[in-house]
Amino acid sequence: MHQGLYPLQTIFIRRRFKHVLLNPPNFNPGSWCGAGRLWIDREDEEYWLTSRPREGGIKRGYAVEIYRSKNGEDYSLVTSITKEELSEKSGIKVHSIENQQLLRDPLTGLYFLYLSVDIAKENIAGDAKRIFESKWETYLLSSEDPSGPWKPEGFVLRGDKDYDSGEARDSTIDIIEGQYFCLYKARRAGTNVVNTASAISQDGKNWSKLGILKVDGKTQPNYFLLSGSILPSPLGPIFMGTKTNTVVKGASLTRDVVAFRLDFRNMNLETVFSTTWIPGSSFEHREYPIHTYAQVVPDIIRKNRWLIWIEAVDPNFSKELGLNLEVDRVLLYTTQLIQQ
Repeated sequence: MHQGLYPLQTIFIRRRFKHVLLNPPNFNPGSWCGAGRLWIDREDEEYWLTSRPREGGIKRGYAVEIYRSKNGEDYSLVTSITKEELSEKSGIKVHSIENQQLLRDPLTGLYFLYLSVDIAKENIAGDAKRIFESKWETYLLSSEDPSGPWKPEGFVLRGDKDYDSGEARDSTIDIIEGQYFCLYKARRAGTNVVNTASAISQDGKNWSKLGILKVDGKTQPNYFLLSGSILPSPLGPIFMGTKTNTVVKGASLTRDVVAFRLDFRNMNLETVFSTTWIPGSSFEHREYPIHTYAQVVPDIIRKNRWLIWIEAVDPNFSKELGLNLEVDRVLLYTTQLIQQ
């Protein structure tokens, strides 16, 4: 009999492909959807899923889309915010929207929507050879309802440290016992060195950066990116999701699934579990099935299952692996719990 958090190994071993959640805007190379967040509303028994549509290097992440579901499996588009609208709200030119995080603030009851935005002087990140010249930061919107309207709150993770001067984005943010925890992509300007940094907050708006974590007591490799969920456990916060160490022609691709215990006091990621993602559908590239983004969450409405979604690299429509060469879909996996 297990105690505490449900065994992470079992969640992945027993996962089963359900269906395609979201398709990209079209099936031309460079067309993607995903990079989002699944948030479950226990009170209203609704599931909310965000996504960013993309169409190649010219028409990059051009919006954030917000979808709703009553069963966690079938989603309908409720609203969207274009990068032009976001540019107007923020007062700064937004070239692209990437990762999004949707949560509900426990103090105010407001919904918070964190958006990774490219605010470089020019739109260069569509070029895989110049991708590390981009400038990414994280912007916050708030609303009384996920369907909007959304109010600008300002930039909350800026590239104001040496280690994140090029990118402070692609966050995994969760709230545990009222505390906001964040793991985010940190890249030093002018380099291709990417690490996972950490930050904490009391209100979701004002963040204290803690720096780059170690992994099992050792310095992170030069490319180390996490995407998933931060979950409570008796041993402290646990990260569960994907680990990305590989870039193929500008695209961050992975087949590694991990769980780490987050030791913020010692700034260390302690490995709990690590395995290879084995594709369970015909919609996943066999060598690199996942383009960075994924999430693993317990279904707090239907309490006998976990939900897993991935941004999957499609093997059929992709021209080849790479930033403006592949086609990405969002796939859903579920794990039915074993009754102990």
